[in-house]
Amino acid sequence: MYRFLSILTVLIIISTVPLVSSEVIRGESTVPDWVKNTAGWWASEQISDSAFLQGIQYLIKEGIMIVEIPTEIDSEAAEEVPGWVKNTAGWWAEDKIHDTTFVSGIEYLISKGIMVVMEPQVEVAKCNFKGKEVVCPPIEKEVVETNDFYMKVNGNCSYCVNWAYVGEKYHFQIETYGEKRWNHIDGVTVTAKIISKGGELRHDFGEVITEDGIYKNSIIIPSMDWYAGNIFSVTGTYYGAEKTIEKQFEVSKKSMTSLNYGAAAGSCAHVSPFSVATQDGEPQGITFSKSGEKMFVVGRINDAVYEYTLTGAYCIGTASFVDSFSVANQEVNPRGITFSKSGDKMFVMVSKVVDQVDEYTLTTAWDVSTASFVDSFSVATQETIPTGLAFNKSGNKMFIVGKVGDDVNEYTLSTAWDVSTASFVDSFSVRSQEATPQDIWFDSSGKTMFIVGQVGDDVNVYKLTTAWDVSTASFTG
Repeated sequence: MYRFLSILTVLIIISTVPLVSSEVIRGESTVPDWVKNTAGWWASEQISDSAFLQGIQYLIKEGIMIVEIPTEIDSEAAEEVPGWVKNTAGWWAEDKIHDTTFVSGIEYLISKGIMVVMEPQVEVAKCNFKGKEVVCPPIEKEVVETNDFYMKVNGNCSYCVNWAYVGEKYHFQIETYGEKRWNHIDGVTVTAKIISKGGELRHDFGEVITEDGIYKNSIIIPSMDWYAGNIFSVTGTYYGAEKTIEKQFEVSKKSMTSLNYGAAAGSCAHVSPFSVATQDGEPQGITFSKSGEKMFVVGRINDAVYEYTLTGAYCIGTASFVDSFSVANQEVNPRGITFSKSGDKMFVMVSKVVDQVDEYTLTTAWDVSTASFVDSFSVATQETIPTGLAFNKSGNKMFIVGKVGDDVNEYTLSTAWDVSTASFVDSFSVRSQEATPQDIWFDSSGKTMFIVGQVGDDVNVYKLTTAWDVSTASFTG
């Protein structure tokens, strides 16, 4: 593709390179970044001469360099590429010389027949490289014929971070590149969505097309329903090729750096344990409000539920005691506690004289001082020492774990959040992993179940092939 006169002749010619007129270089940003990158790689011999020539062909084809390509070249004048040519390319790639200096030099060499570049072809062209005819791929069809591409999410975006706060924006940026990864490409079909770690769809951005190789957008985090782990999932398709990238980001109520609890900035994992001994010496169960700004502990010394406020969502180090509610009128020895999704119903597991779940209504959501007893449901037929309980998100399923049967008992409620309508469905033994299970919890999808126990002093994880159906559970670790 290149033909050179003798080195001496070239040096003489370069010394006479004229200044570049306004017709040679067009626009303020005359040379694309990827061409400059190519020049740098060529100068350091990371790519071949032919790859560098493609960049020069592009400059000519796009009119960045105005060149009259000669039709006849003296074949006896062919030479190896002089070292100074690559040095110049390297200096240009490092911004040590101006665009016009580099481009005018290359333009002059081509216009004088020192460097020969074939005219750009729509179809495959034959190029002459050091006296040999080789096939050079057509520039016009490079993108169309690409069967692969490269995608980046939040890679070159300073304000795209892996956390967000309720009421504020989560920003993202998607970039699409050609298969060689240095030039942006348009026309990539991108679908983007945000899902929870449990697989629940939280927002669907739909289908978009990249322009200039970039798509930017943002979304305001609507509520604490998005608290903790979220996944930003992006799938791009381009002429049959498909790429998927998933980025995890965290959501919290507000910046941890603004909270006054003495923990490390941005985290509430480094605070000291919070003592509830002043309220109860034998705490049995714990739960939080939906926003994470209230904590509830049930204890069996005073047979009561204790309410605490947290200035940082789910950060127990910020807790302060508010009030308590006695459950002694219904039963002593409370073991577990949970609330309905709206916080206007409270459920307490008791285990001593009778083994039952007690239901209370709250006239003010998440305020135990407004609680009043409604009804109870006995689980004694399935478990005589129940220790923990949980509900699914809709409130039409209830799960009881106990340390006599060493199993999880599943119940359906014909009326959501009304334990008087409960009926037993099935059970699942956890005895192989834990002989004294103490509590139970599910992820939001209902397909992962967690059991904490007294014998193993560990948390056991189970996967359910059918959400909220314990008969389909299997131990995973």
